[in-house]
Amino acid sequence: MTTKFEFPGRGFHVVADKVAEADFFLQQMKDKSRSVEEFRFLFSAFVSAARSVTFVLQAVMSAYPDFKTWYPPRQQRLKDSRLARFFIDLRNHLQKVGGAPLFHSGFRRDGKFEWLTEFIPRPEFKDVPPGDVVSLSEAYFRLLLEMLRECYLDYGAYIDPRTIFTVEGLSQLRWSVEDLEESLGFTRGWTDVPLPKGEKISARLELLSRHGGDELIDAFFEKYEIGNRREIGSNDAD
Repeated sequence: MTTKFEFPGRGFHVVADKVAEADFFLQQMKDKSRSVEEFRFLFSAFVSAARSVTFVLQAVMSAYPDFKTWYPPRQQRLKDSRLARFFIDLRNHLQKVGGAPLFHSGFRRDGKFEWLTEFIPRPEFKDVPPGDVVSLSEAYFRLLLEMLRECYLDYGAYIDPRTIFTVEGLSQLRWSVEDLEESLGFTRGWTDVPLPKGEKISARLELLSRHGGDELIDAFFEKYEIGNRREIGSNDAD
């Protein structure tokens, strides 16, 4: 007998919350009218929040099937990225030592004074990536989002609150429509009303989807143009 999947207490929305936190600080960093001091505070907060994304991902996904084999190749990809490795080392330095290797220069544009911030080599950071710190921070954030999108696509109904309301999603979880009804707080068979055979399951799932949770992280995939979600299966089978 096939065992149906039981959801752990910690959901993927915890990962989405951490992504939203990192995005918030990154957006604040883009305000070029901010003082040098404000920028440094925001940058430190962004680095910490962004670094926490993979920690939270591992904590959430550790209870899901095959994650122990899914994650290491993606983790290695980040380790192989010069930019990601720099930000990881920088976060450790900021947490344990303090003092980001930042250099600020200013210029006036359209009557307004703006700051440009770059990384500057130091004994502990001799090889720093060239370019604007905000642009580099966003590039690093995109690397994290690309990995999260892979997870979102590969795990489907396990973490996407919309995919579960499809035949494909139920199959992935080894659930019945009655299991889904029960998980939403309804009596098993609540949606089992007389309908044409070819429409029954799709109609029941459509009705139950009105009571599903909101999808959170897709907005960040779209905002940073990470790619389109894979189309989930249609509800046209009984």
